[in-house]
Amino acid sequence: MKKSTLKAALTAFCALWWLPAAPALADADDQYRLEKVVMLSRHGVRAQTNSQKLNQATGKQWPQWNVQDGHLSGHGYAGIVNQAGYQITLWRDAGLPLGAGCPSPGQVFAWASPLQRTRATAQALLDGMFPGCGLSAGSTVEKQDPLFQSADMALSKPNGALVRQQILERMGGSEEAVAKRYQPDVERLRQAVCADAACAFLDEPWRLVEKEDRFSLKGPLSAGANIGETIRLQYSEGLPLSQVAFGHAVNARQVAALMALHAAKYDMVSDTPELARHGGTLLMTQLAAALTQGTPLAPAATAQPAALLTLLIGHDTNIAQIQTMLNFKWTLGEYPQNDIPPGGSLVFERYRDTRSGEALVRLSFTAMSLDQWRNLSRFDAAHPLLSADYADDACRKTAIGTLCPLGHMVQVMENSMATGIRAPQAIFH
Repeated sequence: MKKSTLKAALTAFCALWWLPAAPALADADDQYRLEKVVMLSRHGVRAQTNSQKLNQATGKQWPQWNVQDGHLSGHGYAGIVNQAGYQITLWRDAGLPLGAGCPSPGQVFAWASPLQRTRATAQALLDGMFPGCGLSAGSTVEKQDPLFQSADMALSKPNGALVRQQILERMGGSEEAVAKRYQPDVERLRQAVCADAACAFLDEPWRLVEKEDRFSLKGPLSAGANIGETIRLQYSEGLPLSQVAFGHAVNARQVAALMALHAAKYDMVSDTPELARHGGTLLMTQLAAALTQGTPLAPAATAQPAALLTLLIGHDTNIAQIQTMLNFKWTLGEYPQNDIPPGGSLVFERYRDTRSGEALVRLSFTAMSLDQWRNLSRFDAAHPLLSADYADDACRKTAIGTLCPLGHMVQVMENSMATGIRAPQAIFH
């Protein structure tokens, strides 16, 4: 939706959707009825992406998984199935009109990033929500999808000077400042995973590097972040504790401590507002289009079909972009701030207030804890997923969570987008 049309659309929305109040319901829990769900998910637990590089960097032989590097594991599939079954039950109970059993054609739309781990996760979500129904997700036949790989495809040019300024601010003003701050975390990682005289990258200076409109921090951060993520995946997969960080992470707290450089990479680079805005605008556009389908705020034309449930399955970088654009922050369980675990999901739930007719949105981030992943926990009211709600001054707390007016949420999403970004290929093809 173009910004020039937003004001007119909001005016029409208010005129059409602020309906006369419906009769009060006997049960306050029935005041809000769920109409639509749009979910952006990270893939489930996968194997490390490059075993050879890990071995060379640390001087140790890392445990091998029973799947190819980078692929979703069977454990990862099973965890997503458990999560999905719980989620669809919650949504049906909240009023999402899918009914029991298999959905009707067109009621569910799922689209995945083209990598194996995201396509397999999409299948796990559909199998967990609608077992035996034979649903499948779409994905592009190309190697990259502009919806999920916009930054890698260099579809826009961020303001390099602004990016550098934002990264330096997050670093504490200089490479020297950030090196000092993270030195204890560097040493903790060295003691956990490095053979004697190995891990030379941990001794390299921190350097902010720009190349062809791409920014990175050289030194301990890149490989250190990858190692921290690998340790999290080992623990979540249920590998023997003697193999998780070579026996140096025997519980969730110790795993989280070894993820400090992973968290730093996202905080200082991936979550930089200018980079997030340019990398996430195409995805944000589709999230807004899906959320407003069937309302006066819907764009005149959209690439995706109408559906009661829209599932988009991508990567932690995609969620980090949207999270940053919306200024949505969370800390869940033992994870670092704003961490995006396997299967972590941004969930947009659109409700109707049955008393006033108002359309409202609950935006939450949900994820499994490290131990829920490791144990393949089942979920119910007494054992829920970890969850945090988005909130700003226009939103209000209710018995079902924090709800924001749909028009306001659309405006927040619209205001976060960069302009002039065009996909080189059709979306959802």
